[in-house]
Amino acid sequence: MSWQALAICGAMIALMLAGVTGHFAAWLGKTFGLLDFPDLSGGRKRHEQVTPLVGGAPLAAATTSVAVAVALLLAEAGPAQQMHLLWFGAAVGVMFLIGLADDRYALGPKIRLILAASMLLVVIIFAPDFELSFLRFSGQSDLLLLGAWGEAFTLLCLAGLLNSVNMADGKNGLVISLGLIWSMVLWFRLPPAMLPVIAASATALAVLLWFNIRGRLFLGDGGSYAVSALYGLLAIYAYNHDFAVIRADDIAVMFAVPVFDTIRLMAVRALQGRSPFEGDRDHLHHHLHRRWGWPRGLIVYVGLVAVPNIGALLVAGTGLAWLLLSFAGYAVVLRIGARGAAAVA
Repeated sequence: MSWQALAICGAMIALMLAGVTGHFAAWLGKTFGLLDFPDLSGGRKRHEQVTPLVGGAPLAAATTSVAVAVALLLAEAGPAQQMHLLWFGAAVGVMFLIGLADDRYALGPKIRLILAASMLLVVIIFAPDFELSFLRFSGQSDLLLLGAWGEAFTLLCLAGLLNSVNMADGKNGLVISLGLIWSMVLWFRLPPAMLPVIAASATALAVLLWFNIRGRLFLGDGGSYAVSALYGLLAIYAYNHDFAVIRADDIAVMFAVPVFDTIRLMAVRALQGRSPFEGDRDHLHHHLHRRWGWPRGLIVYVGLVAVPNIGALLVAGTGLAWLLLSFAGYAVVLRIGARGAAAVA
């Protein structure tokens, strides 16, 4: 089969899985004990009703099944691509299960981190195209070889992205919208063998967005773990396969805003003597919600992520400039949001 045919089939599979899950979300949540209860005492969780945490299931199922199908059916996929597709599918599936176990049994941050890091490290070791072994930035002709530090640096990046996606998953539509932006960028960055995976994941996310915006379901930790592994690994794969065009700063632009917010939150919490993993309502999306409401705040956040990514995609070699603009935009929007919210309060 051609990659185009597999992409169409993958999108149809994702459409069906996400649509069925969304329609039966309440039943699935109750049956499997995957429910998110609001905090009646005015805590972090202020959604209006008990919500099923089942959104990650169709995303992970569609992505893993399509990755395996492409590895087995795509005529032009060689042994190396087949091996990486199978490891990719395994990584997304296992990461989803780790998050799902936390949704159901509340594993705790340390256990989740150990399990996730162990799975990611195995993938990095046995599938070398998912490892960052060198860095090359815009305007730089030489490669910065990471040598023996490559595996550790890659694991740090993937674990950091996991934490950032998990922290960003606090308002309806946010992480799903980020995933759609990342899908758009990677569609133009990845080799053809990986495009059916993007077609499946983007279709699933588009359908889930409709249900999520309406409060019918949440991604849950299962979904946020799957999203972080999916796009983190594919971004590294794209970089390794076209590093003459894609630079390290292009990849950094993709995830800049949620990573900036995570670094700020962890630093503030540490300075206040709190755990870096302690929940609060100081995230960027909280400030945007208080300042402009939701989903208007979502539009601001999406614009803050989408514009630099589109710019870096359209004009090669400008990733570093867009990364700096991302930081400046994040700082300005955060300040406006925080000051506006304080004035309203």
